[in-house]
Amino acid sequence: MKKLFFTLFATSLLALSANAQSKFTRMELPASGQAPAGPSETVVYEVSFKGHTGKTGTGQIKFVVPDDGNGLIALEITDNVLQSLGINANYLVSASRALAEGTTESQTLSQCLDGCNKKFTTPEGVKIKGRGKCKANCWFGSLEEILPAVLTIIKVLG
Repeated sequence: MKKLFFTLFATSLLALSANAQSKFTRMELPASGQAPAGPSETVVYEVSFKGHTGKTGTGQIKFVVPDDGNGLIALEITDNVLQSLGINANYLVSASRALAEGTTESQTLSQCLDGCNKKFTTPEGVKIKGRGKCKANCWFGSLEEILPAVLTIIKVLG
């Protein structure tokens, strides 16, 4: 009986932990980073983090990247990451300049996004598979530069 209780208790704790991690908050985007709704690709990263309090954990960041254009349709971050970093849903609006100037591999966000468009588009203007993930990587790199934490991608979920 004790073993069954412990198994159910441990399973419940794991479920509670997963549910707390999987609740996303939609981040407000600065005007320069917004894209209109339309055809898009969703890329989800599972990340590990170390927040300003020293707390470590794992969470997820979801980018909804338009097929055309360099903005984002949506950016969502799991609540446990936001809480550990001590930021709220309008953090990116207040840090919009730093976000735009954030660099990935010695490029600005804009240069990185333009590179994705060139690399993943045929001469005829047809999108090649991988452009959405490339653009999400650019956004992640800039986001990583301005967040008050260390983020590491564990894996790409979608």
